[in-house]
Amino acid sequence: MTLKKLLPFAFILIFISCKNENKGSNPAEESQKATTNTTSSDSLQTEDLEADSTKVSSSDLEADGRLLADFYLKNDKKPQFFYINNTKDTTIVSAEKTKITIRANSFVSSKSKNAVTGNIKISVKEYYKISDILLGRLSTTSNGKLLETGGMLDVNAFSENEKCDLKKGKAIEIGFPRKKEKEGMQLFSGNWKNGQINWAVAQNSLNLNQIFTKVDEPPVFPGGHEKFYKLLGNSIKLPEETISGKVYASFIVDKEGNITNVKITKGLTIGINTAVVNAFKKIPRFIPGKVNGIPVNTTYHLPVTFKGEDDDIPSQKSASFTNEFRKTDYTEKTILEEKTAVIDYYLFSSVSLGMINCDRFLNLSKNLKTDFAINFDNNSETTVSIVFHDIKSIMTNNTITNEVTFKNIPLERKITIIAIKYFNGKPFIATKETTTSATAEKNLAFQPISLQGLKSEMEKLNQIN
Repeated sequence: MTLKKLLPFAFILIFISCKNENKGSNPAEESQKATTNTTSSDSLQTEDLEADSTKVSSSDLEADGRLLADFYLKNDKKPQFFYINNTKDTTIVSAEKTKITIRANSFVSSKSKNAVTGNIKISVKEYYKISDILLGRLSTTSNGKLLETGGMLDVNAFSENEKCDLKKGKAIEIGFPRKKEKEGMQLFSGNWKNGQINWAVAQNSLNLNQIFTKVDEPPVFPGGHEKFYKLLGNSIKLPEETISGKVYASFIVDKEGNITNVKITKGLTIGINTAVVNAFKKIPRFIPGKVNGIPVNTTYHLPVTFKGEDDDIPSQKSASFTNEFRKTDYTEKTILEEKTAVIDYYLFSSVSLGMINCDRFLNLSKNLKTDFAINFDNNSETTVSIVFHDIKSIMTNNTITNEVTFKNIPLERKITIIAIKYFNGKPFIATKETTTSATAEKNLAFQPISLQGLKSEMEKLNQIN
């Protein structure tokens, strides 16, 4: 065999021999050799692996984000269900004492807009506690302006599993329980966008705590005014000594039709004045006054005329009344006195269902506001909230960056920061008590935590307010 023919054969034997030696070599050494002896082709393959690694990282981030969303979804308030007869006026009271009054035949199908019949299923979620608001991923802002909440609701109606809306011209009446009254509360409706809720002043709502002097339909006594005058006259028990004159009595016919807050604005003697007040308290219910078809509290003023023993008919003691109620303009002092009689609830009417909030704006001057930034090392989608200690207000942002900023918030207010995220499939939390300022907050440290621990940390915040 010639030399030219032997060379390829020898090369094949050497290659086979080397391959057999490699089979017995150390895998770690083999891996090191492969890394050390990288060709240009191998370099291209390494870049592809790095690209795949980036895709995996992005996938992990998405998975962590889904876990975070799933945590909130599973820990959101569970709805309460009430089944009502659609043909009757009904008042329901939820677990946390929210009162909702629904008038007969108030619903239409959301799809067809046709009136619905039969029983209606009412779904109610209540958000009064700080922990419930946080776990519902809710906040208290209206187009960037901070609100103070008196409670949030999610109210929906269903007929045979089909969603319902309120019929045009109909409204529900909502009572938000309160410990003490705060002026300026309004009704807001909420809309979700990009995982954030924004509250807007509810259209065509009425503050049912308000005392109305002008109404669309005035209160009416069943049987008419003449029957009312006769009943009132028979109910007045006059003292032995009666003088002639007029007693001017003001009163409120509340939205239930009861006569309340009877006051003597100009009287005669203590005995006559007391007799008039006591008589009004014995009067049965009126049909209440209405605004936009909604029963409301209405104020009236009624003069009562007395004839004493020295008049033309000395043996007769009597009280007479004007032919109709006379509306009066109340002073600011009187209005405030009347408001104190309405207790326990913020009362509103709402012409829509869904997310509903009892709130008020916090009107702060520019020198009392600041932009408050929080800096932290972030490696996953994170929900950052600040809870104010002196007002029931919460602001929330979702971020994947290393900084989150809350704009135009009260300056130098005590707050608690609470941030939650998932990383590598596990929950982490960071909390810090601080004061709002123009200086960025730093050193927000995340710690691993159990799911039950997450809920417990949020429930601790209920002690704030």
